[in-house]
Amino acid sequence: MVMVVMGCNSGGVSGEGTGEEGKGRKGDGSVIDLKVIGEKIKDAVEFAEKVKEVHTLVKSVDELAKAIGKKIHNDGSLTTESGKNGSLLAGAHSVILAIKTKLEALEQKAIDQFAAMKAQVTTAKTASTDLLNKFKDKNAELGKNEVT
Repeated sequence: MVMVVMGCNSGGVSGEGTGEEGKGRKGDGSVIDLKVIGEKIKDAVEFAEKVKEVHTLVKSVDELAKAIGKKIHNDGSLTTESGKNGSLLAGAHSVILAIKTKLEALEQKAIDQFAAMKAQVTTAKTASTDLLNKFKDKNAELGKNEVT
């Protein structure tokens, strides 16, 4: 039995002894460096993972904000309780500070490799800085146990 395998030159590694190991050939005949493409994919995945971390922290702040002015009722639901939010606000401040730090690192990465994302990262960083400044400006009021 004789089997003939035909390819359409639509890709694959080009290493026919021509010194092009680690390179691929596209359908139009152009050669791409698979190592460079692999590094770009790796960098994009790492950037996306860091964005996901920030997203998770932002969602945490959102959930903390929902708890301000609340207490846990004996049936597991949240009921109103004012005047006991100082520690909760301090926790929210701490999470927002972590978000700002992560956004600063993302902003530097965006400048270098993901310029299209830079504006969005900068906007988020500015919003986190503004919120932190509000916490700082109102620290005398927010630092009290009776804060609502």
